[in-house]
Amino acid sequence: MMLRAAILGAGGMGHRHAQSLKELETVSLRAVCDVKESAANELAQSYNARVYTDFDKMLREEKPDLLFLCLPPFAHNGEVEKAADLGIHIFIEKPIALEEGRARSMVEAIEKNGVISQVGYHYRFGEAVCQLKELMDSGKAGKPVLFNARYECNSLHSPWWRQKDKCGSQILEQAIHLYDMALYLMGPIEFSTGLMANLCHADVPNYTIEDVSASLLRFCSGALGSITATNCAVPGKWENPFTAVFENVTAQFTDPNHAVFWDTSGEEPVESTVCGEVDMYLEEVRAFVEAVLAGKKSSCPIQEGYQGLCLVKTVSDNAKEA
Repeated sequence: MMLRAAILGAGGMGHRHAQSLKELETVSLRAVCDVKESAANELAQSYNARVYTDFDKMLREEKPDLLFLCLPPFAHNGEVEKAADLGIHIFIEKPIALEEGRARSMVEAIEKNGVISQVGYHYRFGEAVCQLKELMDSGKAGKPVLFNARYECNSLHSPWWRQKDKCGSQILEQAIHLYDMALYLMGPIEFSTGLMANLCHADVPNYTIEDVSASLLRFCSGALGSITATNCAVPGKWENPFTAVFENVTAQFTDPNHAVFWDTSGEEPVESTVCGEVDMYLEEVRAFVEAVLAGKKSSCPIQEGYQGLCLVKTVSDNAKEA
């Protein structure tokens, strides 16, 4: 069966997912839609896809099986609901929305129409993350104990990214990947709090989000966590290491593909190293397509994207100025 796919949003993630779709034999990219026709043309011409600037027209004329929503968070305006009502399966980039109300509407539409959804949390598909998840699922890792992580960069990014009413916050737009890792590996949250400040960009016009943050988490299991993020670190470098400690396993990740594991279940700790080269973006798209073909729940349905949004919003909305 050949699935018909469409992409809404011809920016960086639209290009990346188009490339992944090209690698799969069971999907054909039929259409690209963007409010900027030139951007849609640039993406579509490489894949022999049709170009649209009108989303409703694209859905009506192309009747895709799959829709890849690659919009910035502020730009969502009912596209999920429209596609779900037509029975179209939906892959949506994180964060799924700026506000919980908008996100709840998306979740309700997905559930009402019984379509398959997946959120673009590609960290879940790193080789080292997958190996730790296997140890967790088998019971070998033991009970969760501690999660800590940091997200570091130094860039002005695009103009919309710097504005709170369009981006939300750095933790919502970037570090949310690490908050998702916390939920994925440690389970649901019982309590969260945080601190935020703008220490390096107060004089930058229209820079209204934080550039440093720290949060504390307590999971329902009793495990604890901490996540920090900053946009004041080394220019040109993007660092996002994290550590997950379990009763019998400690895993220190350089990134989702690379980690050092210690098995601490015996008298002496046993060290092993994971050096994966998995294309996480390809694997998340492959997993979504396979879920649609099998008619089963995806590995990261929109309900889990909603949970991540709620966690980050709680930290952000209740954070005190440092």
